[in-house]
Amino acid sequence: MKFDIEYKKTLKLLQELIKSGKETDKKIDKLQNLFDLRAKETDKKINQLTESGKDTDIRMKETDKMMKETDKMMKETDKKMKETDKKIDKLQNIIGGIGNSNGFVAEDFFYHSFSKKMKIGNMHFVYIDRNVYREHKKLKDEFDIVLTNTDSIVIVEVKYNYHSNDVKSVLKKINNYRILFPLYKNYKIFGAIAGLSIQPKAIEEAKKKGFFVVTQDGNNLKLLNDKVREYNLSLD
Repeated sequence: MKFDIEYKKTLKLLQELIKSGKETDKKIDKLQNLFDLRAKETDKKINQLTESGKDTDIRMKETDKMMKETDKMMKETDKKMKETDKKIDKLQNIIGGIGNSNGFVAEDFFYHSFSKKMKIGNMHFVYIDRNVYREHKKLKDEFDIVLTNTDSIVIVEVKYNYHSNDVKSVLKKINNYRILFPLYKNYKIFGAIAGLSIQPKAIEEAKKKGFFVVTQDGNNLKLLNDKVREYNLSLD
């Protein structure tokens, strides 16, 4: 699958980054040790020159040489750090791409699965919509999957991997839907979370709030909770 390929690429890049980071650390330590050694040598030479009464010009030349060597070491260190930063940026882009890809895979699976069944538990639906977007004044929101019949609506929020702190966003979606779609003010509304993977605490949290909990079982949907709470859409 595309996810596996991207994961392997990310893992390889991460390994290279770790290796590069270790090599950079070693080089920085080596440069620092060399810098400390040269500094001690320079101090020693300056003391020797001072003690022997040599000209100030000679001492300044020694100091200038040391400064040039230090500048060279700092440039090498800066170059290595920039190379590491580029690899980190590349890794972040790949991880972000994988996250987006995972989200699309999960959403696609649940949308097509709900399209075939057009039901959750004992509730049947007539319409299904995906990525429903609307904005009104300063409020704007998008809803992953919306199931509708003649008097009820289920707002399904999809995640590849659901965590407990993701569950509360469904309540916000319900409130925003109520404001953005006033034509459905007399409908009953229900919340649902759907994830290819759902953490146990997320399931507990969703049950407390009275949401449907749906996950994957092979190529089928598996309902983990159907004891749901109705959220009235009335604007009164």
